[in-house]
Amino acid sequence: MGLVIQSSPLESLSLMTTTHSIQSVGSLSGSNAAVRWTNIDDVSCPDLLARYEQLLDDGERKRHRAFHFPEDRHLFLVAHALLRTSLSQYAGVQPQDWRFASEEHGRPQIAAAQREGGGIQFNLSHTRGLAACAIARDVSIGIDVECLERNADWRSIAGRYFSRFETTALAALPVGEQPERFFEYWTLKEAYVKAQGGGLSIPLDGFSFYRDDRWRIAFQDADNDPDEWQFTCLRPTARHDMSIAIHADNKVDYEIDIRRTIPLAGAT
Repeated sequence: MGLVIQSSPLESLSLMTTTHSIQSVGSLSGSNAAVRWTNIDDVSCPDLLARYEQLLDDGERKRHRAFHFPEDRHLFLVAHALLRTSLSQYAGVQPQDWRFASEEHGRPQIAAAQREGGGIQFNLSHTRGLAACAIARDVSIGIDVECLERNADWRSIAGRYFSRFETTALAALPVGEQPERFFEYWTLKEAYVKAQGGGLSIPLDGFSFYRDDRWRIAFQDADNDPDEWQFTCLRPTARHDMSIAIHADNKVDYEIDIRRTIPLAGAT
């Protein structure tokens, strides 16, 4: 399957900055999905942050207060405001009225009692400096974002969690290109696992990513069909990687509307 990004593709990325009230921006029917992302450093207005706090439910407020470091509280707050306002663009639910539940392995989903959100699937990811959410209808979707400045022993992580094919392909690259490819592999794997909903029960070395004209997945388990999966990996900022996974068992190509936004900015 191919991928069409409504805004510019990564290689020449020039994404639209959107300020909006909570209003519909299109349909999630058919083969459409949406990704919204926020540069955390763009959000500092105290009045705006106070409005974000009003959107949280009791559980989110408790989690928000529990963070020790102010930057972690700030990231959590912006990320959950982003999710709630983005969902409200596709259903007649106010951002503060969304209610969530957890699947068996902990993946959040819209509560079954919230009929206005019927069929909508979402996933949220955040890292230092960036929050992003992915939204689709009637298909599983996953998203992962990582900061390239993260201080990680990527060689050790790759050796422990990547497939033999991936570690071999990684080692074959010029040394200067290896860290970038590591983060591409890592975010793709995380996005896939999140779309599957299996959490830590899915071994990361049980599948491999490779790229020809687009990113593809190969499974050790013959029961899985790689043609049901659509992936993209992009760089929304100079210091972040983002990957998106869509499980479309009808094998259609999904168009993904990717936009940069600041939740509630400009709203009255």
